[in-house]
Amino acid sequence: MGLITTGLLTILSFQGALQGEHERAQETSREAWVAELYAEHSKTRVVDLILPGTHDSGSYAITASSPPAPGAPEAYSKVGDIASVWSKTQDQTLEAQLRGGVRYLDLRVAHFEDRLVLVHGLVSCDLDEALMGVRRFARDEPREPVLLDLQAMPGVSAHDELHKLLQEILGDHLFAKVASPKKWTLGHLWSAKRALICIVGHSEFAAREPEYRDRRLLDSVWTDSRKVEALRSRLDSRLRGRDRDRFQCAYLTFTPELETIILGGFMRGGGLRSLSQPLFELPGEWIPEWMEEGLRPNVVSVDFYEHTNVVDSVIQANQLLLAR
Repeated sequence: MGLITTGLLTILSFQGALQGEHERAQETSREAWVAELYAEHSKTRVVDLILPGTHDSGSYAITASSPPAPGAPEAYSKVGDIASVWSKTQDQTLEAQLRGGVRYLDLRVAHFEDRLVLVHGLVSCDLDEALMGVRRFARDEPREPVLLDLQAMPGVSAHDELHKLLQEILGDHLFAKVASPKKWTLGHLWSAKRALICIVGHSEFAAREPEYRDRRLLDSVWTDSRKVEALRSRLDSRLRGRDRDRFQCAYLTFTPELETIILGGFMRGGGLRSLSQPLFELPGEWIPEWMEEGLRPNVVSVDFYEHTNVVDSVIQANQLLLAR
């Protein structure tokens, strides 16, 4: 058998496996896909899962009339129609994202006026309202692991309020520390009946309760890219160097240049949504290629997730892992 023939047969075999996994992915419930796939694999480490995530998950309620977030330029209030199309990265609530299969939420929390809110340049929505949706999902799907990444925190003066809110709304569902994160398995989460993992961007806050983990356990792969080729190259590099005992979030997203934002304002362009469109089908291409190369993504995070194929692609990838 010639080298070319062997290569073609290998490609066809891999494509056939992917097609089979795609069909099975369509049959898997998005609301409970982890519990369904791993029902007989409770010893699987959480860091070994491949999970779909959303970038700036809480930005869904941003509109042209949203006020500037604390610390953002006041000028945003004068160009809200422009700022909003670059600040908003998701269309669905946190609850809808989770029910749609997302298992990593990127949360930016700030204290605005007299309350805690989710922000991304502009104020999006009240934190308590958003977390109530997370609680409803956790109650309905207690075996679904979810990483809550509070990577932007309010000032220290608001930490007591944040702690109280997290405990009151999510306390019954937050997974407490059990040894090192590298040893956490699905079985640990399921036996504790607590599947929400709360990661916070402040070491002193993380020390308050065993339910909080310092963000140093997570490697954020932010490439600051605007071209597909550069994005792929930078993600590949970080995936090759991944510490498999840590969580890692690879952002399959573009970062706009200042000139793009300014030009978009004059041209009344589609903002981040238009900029992101070339990426929407890439999870379905890149995730299988990474796996074929022996690379193992952990979280793959995207903008406007429901317009991408990230959830189905991740479900297929986990099915392939289990079939090996």
